[in-house]
Amino acid sequence: MTTETPVVGLTTRPTTGTKPLPPHGSLSRRKHHRCSCVLCVTAYNSYQRSRYRKQGYGTWRPFVNAEPARQHLIALRNAGYSIDVVADAIGQHVGNLNAIVYPVGGAPRQRIRPELADTILAVTAESLVPCFLPAAGTARRIHALIAMGWTSRCVAEQLGVKPPRVPEIARQDSVTRAVAERVAAVYDRLHVLSPEDHGVSATASLRSRLMAERNGWRDPLWWEDMGHIDDPMFDPDTAERPLNKHEQGALRATEILHLASYGATPDEIAARLDLGRDYVVARLRELRRTA
Repeated sequence: MTTETPVVGLTTRPTTGTKPLPPHGSLSRRKHHRCSCVLCVTAYNSYQRSRYRKQGYGTWRPFVNAEPARQHLIALRNAGYSIDVVADAIGQHVGNLNAIVYPVGGAPRQRIRPELADTILAVTAESLVPCFLPAAGTARRIHALIAMGWTSRCVAEQLGVKPPRVPEIARQDSVTRAVAERVAAVYDRLHVLSPEDHGVSATASLRSRLMAERNGWRDPLWWEDMGHIDDPMFDPDTAERPLNKHEQGALRATEILHLASYGATPDEIAARLDLGRDYVVARLRELRRTA
C-alpha cells in the first residue's frame, strides 16, 4: 500500500512500506527521495559546494575503507552493545550499520562515507550507556508543537519514528538523553514555522489545537513567556492560578521583609507596596517575633 508522507516544506514523492524516511536536512532525503523542502535543498546545495571546493583542492575523499569501522562495530557488539543501540546513539538507520558488519549480496560493504566512518569510530562503550533524564521538557515540547497546530504525524516525521511513538514518548516519566536532544532539535525547527504554510491542512491543524486545548497543553509562546519548560517541579496549572488569601499574605510578608532588609522604613514600605502603614508595622513585628 502506498501512503503519502507529510513533510515540512514542499511535497515529496510517496513512499512504500514501513521503513521511516531519513530526516529532513539529510543528503539522502534529497538525493533518493526527491524532497524539495528548504532544509533538504539547503543541505544538498551545501554538500555540492563543499564537494566542488574539495575537488578543486585535490582533497575530495568521497569514500574510505570500511574495515576500521567494521572492526569497531564488531568490538562494540562483542562488548554487549547491539548494532541497533549504536545506530540509535549516532542517529543512523540500523540498516546502514548492518550493511557494514554483515554480508549483503555476498560481502559486507567495503567503502563508506568518511563522515560515517569518523562517527562510528568516535563511539565508545561508555557513551552507549543510556543516560536518562526527566521527560517533562520533552513531553512539553511535543505538546506545545501540537498546541500550535502541528500534527503528531508531522512530529513523528521529523523525529524519524512512527506516529504512535510520539504520544508514547510524551507519556514516559523519563527519556534517554538522545531522545530528549532529538525532540528539542525538532522543537527548535518547528516552533518558529506556521504548520499551514508547511504541509499541514487547516483541518488537521485545527484538530491538533483543539486536542491540545482539551488537554490543557500550552503553546510555545506560553512557555517562552513563563520559562521552566525543562523543570519537572514547575506546575503550569498553578502558575496561572490566582493566589488565595494565605498565598497573598505569604507573598506580602516576603516583600515586606525584603524591603526592610535594605533599610526601608514602614512608611516607605507601605508606599512601595500600596499597603497601610499599620499593617506593615504589625506584619514586621509579627515576622521578627517568629524569626
